[in-house]
Amino acid sequence: MAGHYKSYKKKDYGPRRNKYIKVPEVQLIDADGENKGVVNTDEARKIASDQGLDLVEVAPNAKPPVCRVIDFSKYQYEQNKKKRKSRNRTKEMKEFRFSPVIEQHDIDVRVRRAHEYLGKGHNVRISVWRKGRQTSEQAKEMMNALLTYFSDYNTIEAAPRYEGRKIFITFKADGKAKNK
Repeated sequence: MAGHYKSYKKKDYGPRRNKYIKVPEVQLIDADGENKGVVNTDEARKIASDQGLDLVEVAPNAKPPVCRVIDFSKYQYEQNKKKRKSRNRTKEMKEFRFSPVIEQHDIDVRVRRAHEYLGKGHNVRISVWRKGRQTSEQAKEMMNALLTYFSDYNTIEAAPRYEGRKIFITFKADGKAKNK
């Protein structure tokens, strides 16, 4: 088939290091973090190899590129650690369903469990499901009654949302979680 080529993604090997740095001169930062100024690339490589370390390009877009004399595997580990830490860690959503004709004890148990999950840092969705001939007025009354139990938490939505036979609102933990 003419013109049919697979598009390959170029593999990312991380920052250039040692012999793969092809520019004539670099801004060198030694192993102690001291700026040595603009140095010939071959000389910088020799300094790094004499110390048993790698010459790693940390700022390739600078003029000239900035290179550090460091242990590359340690550098890579630190970068991965930063990346992992910066990822947004979202806890899973817990949903508690209520009916307009639920008993008070069941409400108390579910509200208590919802407060426990909020205390652990989870987001909690409270939903009221209408079944059969239950009216939307009954569901709205139940939702308003439930909202009084969660007055000390912030909501993600401004007001309860309606979707078909369901009314729901999502609460987020305030960051006062005891055991995240």
